[in-house]
Amino acid sequence: MGETRAAAFQAHAAARDASEDEARAVARASGHAVATAHMADHSLGAAAYAVRAVKLASPTHDARVAGDRESQWQRERLPEAVRELVVSAQEQRSVLGEWQP
Repeated sequence: MGETRAAAFQAHAAARDASEDEARAVARASGHAVATAHMADHSLGAAAYAVRAVKLASPTHDARVAGDRESQWQRERLPEAVRELVVSAQEQRSVLGEWQP
């Protein structure tokens, strides 16, 4: 578990050091994905930051649609056994404060 925690901290450090919002979001998504090994709720952050990265990397006029497509792509790939739980958790709370993917 120590290695995964260190990797998560390194990813978040990279996010702090990133000069572009897209790179920051990708690093945060990576940090949350790694941190999922010790706490499942981090998977929600990984998914949300991935959507954010897609939106930031898209032209402004396409950002919303691109984010929606990424979110849908993620949900379609969730195992059936956890899909309802994950979607419900995403809908019940904002993973990143006031920001919603």
